[in-house]
Amino acid sequence: MSRKKQTGRICALIALGGLAAANVAQAAVVTFDSPADLNNNFAVNNQTGTGGYVPVTSGGIGNTGALDVTAGPSGTLDATAVYKLQSFNPQEGTITVSQYVKVQATPTTGDRLLHLGIIDDTSATHQLNGGGAARADFISARVFPTVATTAGATTGAYTYQVQAGNSIDSPSTATATTNNTQSADFNLTIGDWYLFTINVNRQATANTFSVDSTLQDFGTDGLTPGTTMTFAAQTISGNTTDIYNDTQVFGAFRSHATNGGADLLDTFSVIPEPSTLSFLGLGAIGLLARRRKA
Repeated sequence: MSRKKQTGRICALIALGGLAAANVAQAAVVTFDSPADLNNNFAVNNQTGTGGYVPVTSGGIGNTGALDVTAGPSGTLDATAVYKLQSFNPQEGTITVSQYVKVQATPTTGDRLLHLGIIDDTSATHQLNGGGAARADFISARVFPTVATTAGATTGAYTYQVQAGNSIDSPSTATATTNNTQSADFNLTIGDWYLFTINVNRQATANTFSVDSTLQDFGTDGLTPGTTMTFAAQTISGNTTDIYNDTQVFGAFRSHATNGGADLLDTFSVIPEPSTLSFLGLGAIGLLARRRKA
């Protein structure tokens, strides 16, 4: 891994905040520097179409490995990637999920730039969406375009939304979803990398979760920290019954190209958070990621 990419990722992990130094070993971080990282770490579950994200060896943060979305999900192809090597317990504290996405123009809308969440299982019918073949329980947040990009535009309009899903008697009943109110539109810069981070908190009130998020601009190289948008905590309690009682969930992502605005994806992480993280702990996570890929 390049020194620039390592530094950028440490900065990004610092941006995550609130992690526990004692839990560094429990953090899941996938850099996609190796073409095998996708299949070795994720179950890619298709709602529609076949195939999924395409590993590439350049073009990512610091021009290292990444996932190409343009050759994969959009329109008639919908795929959720579920991290399969480690589960997390939402009853033990906050679970933080984050990933980088590079924005491209969107000639049409209707799909997701980036959709992150916790999900109940890794099997094929478990996706971050409702209806159809989906048979999953999940808590998530997503960013998606609201207006098609006009010719020559340098920015595009997007919105943010928290979503929950529940399949009451999986595998018999399709996932039903509850969508919180969308945020006001905001502009993202075409060609820039953004780090999307969501914090999922199981509340004491039955069947209730709280989700807060940030979206930080990291420039065209993914290494230049810029403006951070903050989405305040909001509760969601519809279609949450099953996952509220789960003690084992998995981190997941979903992204679309033409209709969603995603060009490339890079570093994905899932980190449990029973307490506050020191900067030393954050640096250790970055070092671990580097050593794994060295």
